[in-house]
Parts: sequence; C-alpha cells; structure tokens
Amino acid sequence: MTGSTGPGAGSTGSGIGELAAEVARLSDIAALNRLIDRYLAGLDERLARSFPEDGRPAASGFDAEWAASLFTEDVELVFPVGSHRGLAGADGFLGEIMERWSRTHHHGSLATVEPEGDLASVGWSLIASHVHFGSPVPPRPSEYFQIGGRFTGTARRTSDGWRFARLRLRIAWSAGSPPGGVSEVDARGLDVLDARR
Repeated sequence: MTGSTGPGAGSTGSGIGELAAEVARLSDIAALNRLIDRYLAGLDERLARSFPEDGRPAASGFDAEWAASLFTEDVELVFPVGSHRGLAGADGFLGEIMERWSRTHHHGSLATVEPEGDLASVGWSLIASHVHFGSPVPPRPSEYFQIGGRFTGTARRTSDGWRFARLRLRIAWSAGSPPGGVSEVDARGLDVLDARR
C-alpha cells in the first residue's frame, strides 16, 4: 500500500510541518541568545583592545565592523548616560561610554527571547562592574562602579542574521563611585524614580 485516504490522512504531513516550525523557532531563539552573548562579551573584549596591557595607546576596539555585526541600520540605543540612533556612529557612542573605564565585567541573566516572524522581543537582567583607571589589580580589592538593571529591546532578522533594532538599559541600583563627569542619568534609564525629586 503506497498511500492512505482514510481518517487521519495527512496528519503525518502536518506533524512534520509543526516540527519544522518548532525547529525554526528554537533555531531563532538560539541565534538571538548568541547575539546577546556576543554583545555583552564584546563590551568587555573590545575595551581590553582599547587599553592593552603594555600601556601603549591603541585604536578603539569599538569599530564599525563590530557594530554592524550587532545592530540594524536604524538601531536606537537608550542608555542612562545618553542615547543614539542609527548604525553610523554607534561604535563611537559605545566606545565613548566604555572607554571611561580601565576594564569591565558584564554579567547577563538568562534572556527572555520571543521571536515572531522576522521580529523578536528580547530582555535580560544585568550586573555590570566597571573598574576605575589606576585601580589595583587582583587579588587586591578593585575600585569600581557597579550597576544592576535590565536590558529590553527588539531584534530584527536581516540578510546577515539577527541584529538589535532597539536596546534600552534601565538601572535599578548602583554602588561605588561613577566616573568623572557623570553626575546624573536620563530618567528613561531608571527603573524607579525617587518621588522626592
């Protein structure tokens, strides 16, 4: 018997279609999680390239190629210390923020990733530690500024894979001394606004 025309015919085909759709969804989730991991790891790794151990001046590790591997052409970045729109200049915007520090360590939680077609919502919690220039090296205690907060945003599927279309960082708490010149943050970057202000 080579075919079936009785009850349930076609159920195998629909099952295969459902399985293929689930595999595609899981593949998108994995790709989006890799995008998040590359972004967070890249912040620390690119900063290390900006300030190599030999102490000689270096070109910024935050370059246009790196930014293009993460962001769409119309990306919007909303951070406590400033905002930026568009891929052009995104590398300089992030470099200016990050190069206030000698070294950093960004630790992200398990992400919430919801793909729907060619768009996805993403979100994850963050603890970011920022070490001041001149701080002692381990195992001596570091002089640092630390924040805890949450990234939320959207990603879009492009011909080169998933890219962030919007990222917003909201902070819930901080500890230590902020860098020189940073005395306040954009209210959009706070999870809780002090009612006494």
